[in-house]
Amino acid sequence: MDRIQKALEKAKAKHSAPETSARAPSFSKDQVRIDEPNHNFDNIAYAETRVETVSRETLEKNRVIAGFYNNPQSAVFRMLRTQVLQKMRGEHWQSLAITSPTASEGKSLVASNLAVAIAMELNQTVLLVDMDLRKPGIAKYFDLEPKRGIKDYLEGDMPLSSVLVNPGIKRLVILPGLGRAEDSAELLSSPKMASLVSDIKAQYDSRIIIFDLPPILQTDDVLLSAGYFDSTLLVLEDGKNSEADIKKSMQLLEGCHLMGTVLNKSDNPPSHQTY
Repeated sequence: MDRIQKALEKAKAKHSAPETSARAPSFSKDQVRIDEPNHNFDNIAYAETRVETVSRETLEKNRVIAGFYNNPQSAVFRMLRTQVLQKMRGEHWQSLAITSPTASEGKSLVASNLAVAIAMELNQTVLLVDMDLRKPGIAKYFDLEPKRGIKDYLEGDMPLSSVLVNPGIKRLVILPGLGRAEDSAELLSSPKMASLVSDIKAQYDSRIIIFDLPPILQTDDVLLSAGYFDSTLLVLEDGKNSEADIKKSMQLLEGCHLMGTVLNKSDNPPSHQTY
């Protein structure tokens, strides 16, 4: 929680960080024994899931760089992956929600990079779900052009496989968003949404599910979907939020197993980034 305290102190002092997306996040540490699953998905193939391969150049342009060892900022996301998996495996958690107090703090970019980093493990599959129904953004980071999204699945009658996309990255599947859902509260609280989450959790015991949620202070969607995930990660843009906003976000996430925070766009990147 030291990162939260630092963010609170910075907010209280009314300092602002430059609004640049080139900074890498820093994060707090959890020391938990890791318990590796006994699976190997090195040769996984997708028979029903649509494959839409994204190029390395596109990923780098969109800052999805967790899989690129030649990029010094990529190590930050692999370190975050290790800490997240330690905690999740230690607690036997399968799903993780990522949110932020307000918009444009980098939660979707963190979710995308974390999903890629986890998928790099041979014994781990990942499902990245765009649950920001009012302003979906995951597809753009992978340069996807989905024909259908989670909104269409919840409103219509179609197999889930027709919505899922593999971006050409082994062990990673994306359930993208498409279009704005003004009735997001009703969709998230619907029986079909509950059934969807139950099904994707039960399908593979080795799967980590990452939910990209909307900002917690700008909609009640996070609170409505709290029962769908096991743990939460809060993304904070360095210097952006007021002390009151950070405290309010923490209060709203009580009972949601807040794993920690990611301090994004920080002026002081972690020391291992230049190791």
